[in-house]
Amino acid sequence: MGRERLYRLLQPDEPGIGARVFRGAHHAAVAAGIGIMLADTVDASRLAWADALDAGFWVVCSFFAAEYVARLIAAPGNPGAAQRGPWRARLDWAASVGGICDLVGVLPAVVEVVFSPSFASLFGFVWVFKLVRYAPGLASLGSVISDARQALLSVLLGFCIVLLFSATCACLLERSAQPDVFGSIPAALWWAIVTLTTTGYGDVIPETPLGRLLGGVVMISGIMVFALWAGILATGFAEETRRREFLRTWDLVSKVPFFHDIGASAIADVARLLRPREYSAGAVIMRRGEHGDCMYFVAAGEVEIRLSPEPVRLGAGQFFGEIALLTGGPRTATVVAMGPSTLLLLDVADFRELVGRQPDLARIIHEEAERRLVAAGS
Repeated sequence: MGRERLYRLLQPDEPGIGARVFRGAHHAAVAAGIGIMLADTVDASRLAWADALDAGFWVVCSFFAAEYVARLIAAPGNPGAAQRGPWRARLDWAASVGGICDLVGVLPAVVEVVFSPSFASLFGFVWVFKLVRYAPGLASLGSVISDARQALLSVLLGFCIVLLFSATCACLLERSAQPDVFGSIPAALWWAIVTLTTTGYGDVIPETPLGRLLGGVVMISGIMVFALWAGILATGFAEETRRREFLRTWDLVSKVPFFHDIGASAIADVARLLRPREYSAGAVIMRRGEHGDCMYFVAAGEVEIRLSPEPVRLGAGQFFGEIALLTGGPRTATVVAMGPSTLLLLDVADFRELVGRQPDLARIIHEEAERRLVAAGS
């Protein structure tokens, strides 16, 4: 197996069968490793299944060690590593966050050999971090926090101000009534933290009327502070998600031959309206007689339009479903994905907007629809 093929096999977004099998085995190994770690800390489980747990531990460690070696070998297969040389590409990968995470994933085996076996199982928690590579949302969250760090730090500063102010006021109001827990500002900080975060353990509560009034104000302030944090993160995450989806759609649109000659500005306009959809082999995309509320462009894969007397197959760059949009009638055929396919969906409202914005594309779609209607009628 070549390095380029091995590199693609190990990528989290590779659609091939081999890559999906590897991802399934990888996730199963992570789940098994975490399960072994948990069971190993229970005395009854350890006594009853000691041999099985030890064997499973070494199988998981061996799998992750093999994965690390495979990723190290495949590092030069990265398209961006062509100019750096094989060993420099491997060193760069080993020093990256992903490489360090994979190396740490082998740490429990090292601890097992060097230190105590019972001590090694406690390091199994590092295996859960191997799933980060397969969770693009976490990478998006990191970008959101980085982009919104000024706003988040401003709210954090406000939180600290309210926290110190609350502890100071609680100390002044409750010191005479409860000198043990409110006798100093550092002591009152525990109550302020618990109240401001609305945790409310109940171990320290104010007794004076003014102290209880202060507690109510602090709880409301805590809700407001965390609402600000949540709002900043939610807004940033939504923007990042839209940006990533737009870039993905742009990439798909730019690869569709139908859109090759419309220019970058038009591609951006079209990409804003289209929504990518993934279909597995044999999936029914639309059925004959259904109400037509969208049309599809084939970005990758192949679909079959089941017409009489012979079905028609469409590949990348072709489109279907436009007749129902133009005529307002029901679907005239059933369409099935012949293999894993990526389609770009354009709903009826966006179709009308596209017709107004891109008359050349609208003309091509109308002409193809008329040709198909004539062919169906004959």
